[in-house]
Amino acid sequence: MFTRLRRGFSPSRGLRNAEGLRSLTEGGSGQEWVLARGLCAYTTLDGASVPARKRRGFADMAVARWAPFANPQSYVEWIGDRAMVWAWSRDQILDAGQDAAPLVAPRRVLPESLYRGQPQRDGEELVVMDSGCEGRVWQEGLLAATRWWALPPALAEWNEFRRGAGLQSAHQVPEALPYPLAERPWSAPQLRGLGEVMGQQRQLLLALVTGVAAAAVSTLLVAGIALKVSIWQVDRDIQAQEQALEKIIDARERALAGQALIEKTLALRPPAGQVQLLSAVSRVMRGPWQLVEWKMEDADNVQLTAIMPTADPSAIVTAWEASGQFTDVTAEMGAQSNQVIVNARVLRSMPRGSR
Repeated sequence: MFTRLRRGFSPSRGLRNAEGLRSLTEGGSGQEWVLARGLCAYTTLDGASVPARKRRGFADMAVARWAPFANPQSYVEWIGDRAMVWAWSRDQILDAGQDAAPLVAPRRVLPESLYRGQPQRDGEELVVMDSGCEGRVWQEGLLAATRWWALPPALAEWNEFRRGAGLQSAHQVPEALPYPLAERPWSAPQLRGLGEVMGQQRQLLLALVTGVAAAAVSTLLVAGIALKVSIWQVDRDIQAQEQALEKIIDARERALAGQALIEKTLALRPPAGQVQLLSAVSRVMRGPWQLVEWKMEDADNVQLTAIMPTADPSAIVTAWEASGQFTDVTAEMGAQSNQVIVNARVLRSMPRGSR
């Protein structure tokens, strides 16, 4: 009876891999997924210059920029001033196949790496995963580098991974360690979300209820019913907060996309108008001169042909480039002795005082 009661208050756990969703344990309090390592990307973040109260937002923005997915989700754990980050595609893990409806999003998703083995202070290891294997390099308690292979790596691949982590080459690939899938992750984040805090409280309450039930079954049943109602209320609050957070994330993604479009559009503008360029040329040309021909084959390049009784190509090049409006300037004498031809590329930034 106690086993059935515990199962009713525990979440159902499943392993989500490339083939689909495989059930691990049954429960009556929502779903939690263990996400196969092959579906995750990994990186680390340095937050030494970020205040503790702002690190969550800093990590969200960093993941949005780094993650190689269009709609990423992530798990972040801080170790001192550095963070370990696993990210995955929300669309990919909810996709059940071409002919099936999308899967229902679970209450929580954690990477498989947290359920295999234990963290180390320093060292390296090769760990067998549900599919393939994962190389790990630990530095001062931080998972400084990790890589997943569908098949055990050859020595050249292993040494490439080690060099990427700042280690010297090895003489052989270490034996792959077949750690079993643990019931709980080997670590928990220092900055916990509301769902994880309530999950830990739920386990504590379950343990207390089980102890009381050993003395009085009736008291256990009453406490169990009250706990079930409390968990349902907490799950409802968590769902509401997750929906609000998704709206914020969607708004941020739209803002980033809009910014990129604005920057792309601004890059199409010509560096300067021809009236501005003619005004700039009139300021840098020294001595008497007469414009013969003005050509701009595109918005970035200009060619000027002028009559100058005392033309000095070197002085012209120096004056044009010193203006801050032109670069790659060349000047050469034309077919006539008093004719000079100037070619230059227009810079996009206007010099001070020219506007």
